Order: sequence, then C-alpha cells, then structure tokens
Amino acid sequence: MYANSRAMDYATRTADYIIGNYLRISKEDDTKDESNSITNQRALINSYISSHAEYRNAKIIDYVDDGKSGSHTDREAYQRLMRDVKNGTVNCIIVKDLSRIGRNLIEVDDLLMNYLVTFNTRFIAINNSYDSFLHPLSNLELAVINLANQHYNKDLAVKSITSKHVKMKKGEYLSCFALYGYQKSKTERNKLVVDEEAAGYVRMMYSLAIDGNSATEIAKVINAQCIPTPSEYKKRHGIRGGWVTIDEDYHFWNNTLVRRILLDERYTGKGITNMYKVKVPGKKVVEHRPKDEWIIVPDAHEAIISEGEFQKALACLNRARYKDTPADHIFYNKVKCPVCGHTMKRSGKYNPHFKCGTSLFTDHYNCTQCSVSQADIEKAVVKSIKAYSAALIEREELKLSAIQQANLSRAEIEGRIKAEEKSIRLLEDSITKNFTALVSGKMSQETFLSKKEIINNTIARKQSERQRLTECLQAITVGKSAIDETLAELRTFEKIEELDRDTVDLLVEKIIVYDEQKIEIVWADKY
Repeated sequence: MYANSRAMDYATRTADYIIGNYLRISKEDDTKDESNSITNQRALINSYISSHAEYRNAKIIDYVDDGKSGSHTDREAYQRLMRDVKNGTVNCIIVKDLSRIGRNLIEVDDLLMNYLVTFNTRFIAINNSYDSFLHPLSNLELAVINLANQHYNKDLAVKSITSKHVKMKKGEYLSCFALYGYQKSKTERNKLVVDEEAAGYVRMMYSLAIDGNSATEIAKVINAQCIPTPSEYKKRHGIRGGWVTIDEDYHFWNNTLVRRILLDERYTGKGITNMYKVKVPGKKVVEHRPKDEWIIVPDAHEAIISEGEFQKALACLNRARYKDTPADHIFYNKVKCPVCGHTMKRSGKYNPHFKCGTSLFTDHYNCTQCSVSQADIEKAVVKSIKAYSAALIEREELKLSAIQQANLSRAEIEGRIKAEEKSIRLLEDSITKNFTALVSGKMSQETFLSKKEIINNTIARKQSERQRLTECLQAITVGKSAIDETLAELRTFEKIEELDRDTVDLLVEKIIVYDEQKIEIVWADKY
C-alpha cells in the first residue's frame, strides 16, 4: 500500500501552487557537510523548482529554521509553515530530504500520513525521490527512512555533547546570540568581540551602580535616556530572537533586567558556560546547574569592565537590596500582573504584599495599583489546591475502578487498543478516498461533506474509547502500588493547611492577581 496516493488532474493545479520551501540545519549537523547548509538546501530546491514546468507560475515562500534540532517540532519556522498549510496559504512543501522536516519517527509519520492529507498538501523530499502526489514511497519505506533519521539524531546528540564540552573548556562562545555589549566575531568562530555602542550602555550601568544607585534607580535613568534594552537593540540591528520578552512591541528596563547585566561576570572577560541544563529533552525549559559544575575560563574574550569594577558594583547592589524581601519566598517569580504580564513586586517584612511595579519604569501600561497581601494569596492558593487535589484523586480512583469493572487482562486491553487504532486508520483512509472521488467528479461536495461529518464523529468516539483503554493499560503498566503512591501524595495536598516553597513549585506554574477578590491559578503539569 502506498502513502497519500492521489488520482487527480494535475494540469488544473500547475498555476495554483503556493510552495513552502522548508530549510533546516541544527547546531549538531556536521559543519563539514556543505550540502546541509541553508544556502545549499535553498539552491537545490530552487533548481528542482525551475526544472519542473508545473511550478512555472508558483509563488514561493521560504521557511528557515537555522540552528534548530529535528528531534522535536518546537521550531518557529516549522510551526509557521504548519499554520500556513492549515489556513491554505501553502499547498505544497519541498525539502532537500525527509530529515530536514524532522528526525522524530512518530511526528514525521503523522505529518505525512495525516496532517498534510487532511489539508490536501503536496509534499516533496528531493533526495528521497518522494512526492506524495506523483510517486509516493510505501509506508514501509517511509518507516525505514524515518527510523534511520531518528537513530542518527540520537547518535548525533551524544557526539554533540562531547564536542561542546571540549569547546567550552577552550573558552569558546557557543550561544546563538551574543551577550549584550558584544557581537560575534566575523573572522574567528565562536569568539565574542566588543560592540562599542552597547558596551557603552553596559559601562554606564556599572558606573551608576558604583555611584550608589539601586537597580531600580538605574532602570529609571536609562529609560529616561531611551537606552535600548537587549531585545530592542537586537531588533534594531536585524537580529531575531535572543532575549525573551513578554511584550514584543514594547521594551523597557526594570530592576530585574538591570541586575541581570550587573551580576554577569562575563563582562570581565570570563567565558562562563554549562550554567544550565535542559529539564525535558526537546523542550526549552531549563534549570540552573550548581556553580561548581560551571565551566569558567578567564580571558576568553575582551573585558568591558574590570574585575575591580564588577566587585564594587556587586557590593553596592548588595547594600541597596531590601533585606525584607527575600528572593526565596514561597511565591518567588509566581505572582503575575494580569495587564503587563510581569512578576509583581513583593514588599513588606511583617505583612508582605504584592503590587505591580511596572509603573515605576514606564507609563505604557495601565496596570492595576491595588496591593494584595501574601496572606490573602496564600488562602486562595490553599483553597484551590484542595479542590484541584480532590479532582485529581477522583481521576486516579476512576482508573483503578475502570480496570476492576472491566476485569480485562493487559493482553486483552492491548488487543482492543490495536483494534480501535485500526478502525481509526481505516476511517481516515476512507476520508482520503472520498476526497479523491470528490476531485475526480465521482462524488458531489454535499455528499462528501455529509460523509466526512459522519466519519469524523465516529473517529472521535473511537479516539475517546482508545484513550479510556490507554488509561486502563497505563494503570496496569504503572501498577497499583504506583497509583496508590500518587493518591497518597494527592490526599496530603487535599488536607493542606500551610504552604511551602516546594509545594508551590511542584503544583503552581503562575498566579495571576487581579485584585483581592479575583486570583487565577495556572497549574503546573505535574499530575
């Protein structure tokens, strides 16, 4: 059986193609392999397009992910391409080979077999001789290629980590974007050189700190002088990405951003790497490593400020910092303003309260000026944790109950899951066949839409049953003892009366405070 086969009149489509050229190279790709460079990928695809008359009048859009791994789909250009496929902006995708679109077996298979079929989008991988409309590969051939790509990606990751550590110990700068005050050398790979304009702003901040100004006072001064923030500076110079911003259209300095610059020892010329590690492979979530795991190389690049100036600024900042607002309070970096989205400032030693401090630095937002006590927030969070835990307990108990009621063995459940999956695939294939009949004129649009609605409803029911069975199988696989352990944890939270930092970090992603009466809690994805 061949994947995504079509029987349609291509002559009617030759003038209608909107082609999305997808180009990707990761940091780990072999830099000696010039064929994988963005420039060479683009040249290959453009040559392919120009050699086929059917694309003569096609509109061409480039989607480029430079320095992005193919092990996941959390890539800016890839996600934009998928949105454009969905809204009809693109109806043909061309890549150098299948590994460019991704190296994850399941995700690539789902893209080719389901997503692009649903939106009638042609997919061409030049070096694999794959064309989903004219000469598709068999499902087995696709699986072999995708499996090889996935295995290559895992092997590459191990080699990449080893190579990176060697470079770190040499003091090489491996980040995608230069540190504020520097730019990447145009003559020496992985080397920072001073950007005199931005370096001047950095020196100004250190000078103000040494003169005794707090981070808040420094932020006010440089905002008044319209000094560009790191993200704004990069944007002005045509550099995309780098610093994460809450509002892409408006940038301003605050005390946190100023402190981030003033506490960064790399401005003394030290190369400091290996400071973070990825919590979840393929995701952007990172966590700090202990300082004894950092790799620190003196004189890795030219210094902007001296070691003495750094220590003086650090001492002044430590004296200026409020002693009654510890950074390790239970809601650290959790309480957010609903208007500007920034973390609310905590003040007060004996009766701490939270208030948005953005208005100290800019009048761009109309943030609420109400002050909400930590005690009120604690009460709301405790009450919500109890209700949230009760709901999770009910879910876990239903898993066990479902197994007991069904009285099925693991093999029986796996068999039923496979049966449901097979039914879903057949139903999805029937949609494709009906679409082919619609295009060839053998089925009316009214009949097609009617059948599609019935099939989709049936698919939804079967997906729901598959999910129920999967949860039953998971409960068996995990085992009753593990579920009992989870239930014991949740019952502890259900009876909670007092919060601590560990509990908040475990359960809460953020707390959005509108006023004393309205507090919204966004839960972390723990259970």
